[in-house]
Amino acid sequence: MAMKIMEKIRNVFHCEAHRILYVCESQSLRNFIRKELLLGNCLTAGKMNISIDLDTNYAELVLNVGRVTLGENNRNKMKDRQLSKQQNENISRAVCALLNSGGGVIKAEVENEDYSYKKDGIGLDLENSFSNMLPFVPNFLDFMQNGNYFHIFVKSWSLDTSSLQIATLSSSLYKRDVTSAKVMNASAALEFLKDKEKTGGRAYLRPELPAKRACVDVQEESNMEALAADFFNRTELNYKEKLNFTESTHVEIKNFSTEKLLQRIREILPQYVSAFANTDGGYLFVGLNKDKEIIGFKSEKSYLTKLEEVTKHSIGKLPVHHFCMEKGTINYLCKFLGVYDKGSLCGYVYALRVERFCCAVFAKKPDSWHVKDNRVKQLTEKEWIQFMVDSERAYEELPSPASTSSPVSQSCPLREYINFKIQPRRYHLPGLSEKITCTPETLCRNLFSQHEGLEQLICEEMGSVSKGSLIFSRSWSLDLGLQENHKVLCDALLISQDKPPVLYTFHTVQDEEFKGYSTQTAQTLKQKLAKIGGYTEKVCVMTKIFYLSPEGKTSCQYDLNLQVIYPESYYRTTTRTVKDLEEALSNILPEENQIFLFVCLFCFFVCFFLR
Repeated sequence: MAMKIMEKIRNVFHCEAHRILYVCESQSLRNFIRKELLLGNCLTAGKMNISIDLDTNYAELVLNVGRVTLGENNRNKMKDRQLSKQQNENISRAVCALLNSGGGVIKAEVENEDYSYKKDGIGLDLENSFSNMLPFVPNFLDFMQNGNYFHIFVKSWSLDTSSLQIATLSSSLYKRDVTSAKVMNASAALEFLKDKEKTGGRAYLRPELPAKRACVDVQEESNMEALAADFFNRTELNYKEKLNFTESTHVEIKNFSTEKLLQRIREILPQYVSAFANTDGGYLFVGLNKDKEIIGFKSEKSYLTKLEEVTKHSIGKLPVHHFCMEKGTINYLCKFLGVYDKGSLCGYVYALRVERFCCAVFAKKPDSWHVKDNRVKQLTEKEWIQFMVDSERAYEELPSPASTSSPVSQSCPLREYINFKIQPRRYHLPGLSEKITCTPETLCRNLFSQHEGLEQLICEEMGSVSKGSLIFSRSWSLDLGLQENHKVLCDALLISQDKPPVLYTFHTVQDEEFKGYSTQTAQTLKQKLAKIGGYTEKVCVMTKIFYLSPEGKTSCQYDLNLQVIYPESYYRTTTRTVKDLEEALSNILPEENQIFLFVCLFCFFVCFFLR
């Protein structure tokens, strides 16, 4: 029954089920949908619990991470270390998701009583996680306590401080660094991936080097690899025999107790196989002590079969990505070398040879997140690589709160705004001629002549603004590709040096609720300014809703500035930030309007040279 209701609502609003809340202006209907139909809004992956806050007053993408213990001392005193780790992961993944989705706010309920941000801080482990993720934390994150809630304001990821397209917690791509298997940081991973993309992968077998004359007392790493290969090919080993080689780029030696052998093999294989495959291949030997003596582990044949199955399963499920045409699999060979003591079999050494891989082998999916389809989702290895190496991909998808299922016409205030920037004609409000410029002129004149009280209201609202531009549109929502609300008279976006951008919504239907419409429009505008427009500063879009009566009387029905508080850095505007905002607005023109912009520019230059 619920699904039938959902389908009917979806057909009415022409949007996907998980986006219905954003186009339902009836509060009672929104509450019903939230309670009955959208209980799956909370993402649970393992113990991760991040939900999208649909009841927020912020015109932002807000992620709720639940109850969290904050403060350096309080986090150090936590007895449940697993819980502390999980809280850290939740917050880090939420930050990562917002960085990759146009920015937003993280909301956490403070677990510990008497917490004070200014006295207790947030906790060193959280600070370290942010530092590992971001090149300079203050450029992207702001922290604010509001009563029993803690907010982290996240600015969208940008290329101004990094050559990387997206934020990543861990690439999950391993490499061999001398004797260690280390995960590549995002920059190293990008270089590795671009190299494979440029060459179209590489051959499985390394090219043979020309024979070198023997040199006395000259030792190279290739000598250790050759000795490891000889050891791997032996059929019998002697108990307590000492190896004549050590760990290197191509050799890893381990020793686990028999009781935990299966578990430990399962745990270490992903990172070591990834490291060897992404480097030049290598050997993993299990059953030798720290003195490099052959100890082996005791085992029945059935247990060896289990070990072989675990090896096959673990390697078989490793994510791989191909840049080549062959698209081969990971080549490896697993053996159990018998260990003999005075001629009697006393155990085995686990021996694994991994060949170098043609392209990229991950230990697991990259630890990188974004918001998609109203969910916080982990990127697959394919998605992550596309975002990393393809500069265009980073701007393809935005977590817009609503979308139309059919093509819509564009009212295009931006097109006319660009035209206004080129043409000298502009509309000035009476008494504010040197302060506020309204555009487009024709639309402004029509609106002011048709709706009594609108021009006077605008003049009163702009009275405290020292200088700015007011961009009118029949529907800013429609211009941004969202669903139009036909009961909205018009929208106007204020860009000024005095305050953050303000989106005004004017309507003539007294009993209707327009907060959802205004909020979704402002949120989408902010996301597009960052992800498509290229705006790199911190920004928030305030909303204000006015009712115009048939008699010309006006009343303010909603003012976001009275409902929410942002960090101080979000209120700072300068001549440069205004200019950058205007440039970002021009960049988010619909594609079909780029031709119009080109024509306008061409005409402008022709007129300039003919003067």
